[in-house]
Amino acid sequence: EGQVVGYTINQESVDLNSYLYAEKGYLKSMAELLGFDEDAAKYEEEAAALKDYINTNMYDEETGFYYDLQINEDGSEKKLLVNRGKGCEGWLPLWAKVATQEQADRVVESMLDEERFNLDVTLPVTSADNDMFDPDKYWRGPVWMDQAMFGIEGMKNYGYNDEAVELVEKMFQNAEGLLSDGPIRENYNPVTGEGLHTKNFSWSAAAFYLLYENACSALKRGC
Repeated sequence: EGQVVGYTINQESVDLNSYLYAEKGYLKSMAELLGFDEDAAKYEEEAAALKDYINTNMYDEETGFYYDLQINEDGSEKKLLVNRGKGCEGWLPLWAKVATQEQADRVVESMLDEERFNLDVTLPVTSADNDMFDPDKYWRGPVWMDQAMFGIEGMKNYGYNDEAVELVEKMFQNAEGLLSDGPIRENYNPVTGEGLHTKNFSWSAAAFYLLYENACSALKRGC
């Protein structure tokens, strides 16, 4: 009846839309294999429209980064949330292969900046120059390895192979316990390397393996 039940959020998220773009590509490939040509064409068209929407509406030319959109109450206005600063959602369009090369170059510039994301433990969820950055506070600064993995794979998609490996090596060397017998943690302080929150965290373990396999082993370099 037009009434919100529970909780909703008044924004369009660039990470969610990047996931949806990638899914349309997977569905198109599946449809082609199954001989569903009309479905394949539909997903291809939808993906192209979504790619254009993300690059046109969620990328800020001035700061060279992707941001979420805030929506007013009736949905008639949308505002690019540059004022919230840079976060890990901004590199998801690189992982999904949505960005142009020029847009990707600008995003990677921030990812490699030692005043932003290239800290001792690399690729925190919030840029260090963000006013809300706190290296210990949940979703305000720690490093989640799965989110870092999206960033590393995104960099590789646009030709930054060596730089990606350097960030992974730096992370592995400085995150507490990763190269010893310590437990793999949910997240890590990007400044001190301290392991934070839950121990023996399964998706961190999976991302740790994939970061090594994709970024280091695949390039014939050991971390």
